[in-house]
Amino acid sequence: MRIKLDCPVDFVSIGELNQLFRKHDYTLGNLDADCVIVNPGTNKYLGPEYFNQFPFLKVVGTPSTGINHIDVEYLAQNGVSVKCLLDDRESLDDIHASAEFTWLHIMNAVRKFGLAVNNKKNWREKNNEAFLRSNEMHGKKLGIVGMGRIGKKLANYAKTFGMQVFWYDPYVNDDETNNKVNNLNDLKDCDILSINCYLTDETKELITYGTLDDFKTGLIVVNTSRGEVINEDYIYDLIVNEEIKYSADVLCNEQNTHLLHKSKLFNLEHDGITITPHVAGATVESQFKALKAILELCKRCIK
Repeated sequence: MRIKLDCPVDFVSIGELNQLFRKHDYTLGNLDADCVIVNPGTNKYLGPEYFNQFPFLKVVGTPSTGINHIDVEYLAQNGVSVKCLLDDRESLDDIHASAEFTWLHIMNAVRKFGLAVNNKKNWREKNNEAFLRSNEMHGKKLGIVGMGRIGKKLANYAKTFGMQVFWYDPYVNDDETNNKVNNLNDLKDCDILSINCYLTDETKELITYGTLDDFKTGLIVVNTSRGEVINEDYIYDLIVNEEIKYSADVLCNEQNTHLLHKSKLFNLEHDGITITPHVAGATVESQFKALKAILELCKRCIK
């Protein structure tokens, strides 16, 4: 199978990559490729202009769970399959990077770690200590929206820290995971809300005007799902009015840098917001596991 790798592979040595290709009888291709492994971190939407370069294309793989950077409908109309990590749940369950990074965002928001790192110049001055005084994780209530792979890992982390966990997911029935609620508003007493659902037509702007109005003042909202799951204007208003703190690894319009740079959240300088540039999954281990899984999925698809 001829493969074009447009995804990052700089974390893999040449020897490891050659071994992987020999094991599965892959050869590197270019415009003659049967399979293209796209970059899930692209800042462009991949549509006809991109895919029409490959006249022999049979399958497109993305080493990610999201596929909103790919024109799936166009590919289907042209008989091209699309594979993502959701097609290999066993391999996906062994990828921990995004859950760990989400937990890092949660801990940072509660303990003000990032603010403390940037305030060493005042050391233990009274005003600085008051500014950096934070809260304990223990005893806090964590609300999880989306009890999938990441949500379940977060629940385990939280329980280890002595936190209470409540979760909302209408598509999951798990007798071993207690404290399921029937709707988002049932999470209103939580101290932290972690958004970990997939982006679908149903979840687009799941958090929009009015959704969090009955929640605690000072609520911490963490979003490592997709930017489009929330209404950015609404979240912006809540931050500047100091009703919530917001931490995210995602923003709207990630495949349109021009629009992304105009985002209110992208440009907001406020102690109540922390944004990282969609790097939750960027670890050597997770990306290598993802690459191996997606190559195997694409190979099965062509056979």
